[in-house]
Amino acid sequence: MTGGARPSVADELRQILADVTGNPALLGISPQAALFGAGVGLDSLAGTLLLRRVRHRFGVDVAGEDLNLDSLATLGTLAAFIEERAAPQGP
Repeated sequence: MTGGARPSVADELRQILADVTGNPALLGISPQAALFGAGVGLDSLAGTLLLRRVRHRFGVDVAGEDLNLDSLATLGTLAAFIEERAAPQGP
């Protein structure tokens, strides 16, 4: 990507969610959108795939570092959790 800004963690998570669920409408969800239940509606399989992709992309083991999984409440809480723990990316 030449001359463009790097996507935010939340934007990358939106893309991962859209890929994992096959639902491109998730590219436009707000940071307050719940990931499970009435929000995005992830099930346990999609949640597992999300966590696998997060670990691969950001190097953050959410399940291993957040035993109560509070960080999975919303898109925003997950993005903030990753931002606090992710290794800095090169230019």
